[in-house]
Amino acid sequence: MATTNQMIQFFTEQYLASHVQTVYSLDDEAFLLLDPNRKTVIREITTEEMGGVVGSKCPGIVPLGLTDRAYAEVQLVSLQRGKDQFFYAPSHVASPAFSGMGLAILKVFEVGYSVDSPGQLSLSRGIGAHAYIDQID
Repeated sequence: MATTNQMIQFFTEQYLASHVQTVYSLDDEAFLLLDPNRKTVIREITTEEMGGVVGSKCPGIVPLGLTDRAYAEVQLVSLQRGKDQFFYAPSHVASPAFSGMGLAILKVFEVGYSVDSPGQLSLSRGIGAHAYIDQID
């Protein structure tokens, strides 16, 4: 039984040089074409974050730093309508094998923030993500 090991990987970042009152969410995705005649297994999904959002001049609260775990999802797109499969990070346990999958999409998302005046937000953050995908005869 032959196995092909593949990986989807990317890094995305968001940086603002000035203070703002709204930081928009950070989301990105990458995809990998699959052989639908082979069984597909998701072996691992993980993310790594750096940086964050810092809030200041917010009435009634002390200066704070906001960072959140990035949300990651792998969607296996089936050739049959309504048969897509979804997996979420972190995951270091292999999924069951699925047949008929034609595409794998790795998506990441980190929340946005907003403050009222005179509050200010500063931002520098990045997300690295990867997923190991095996295809088995």
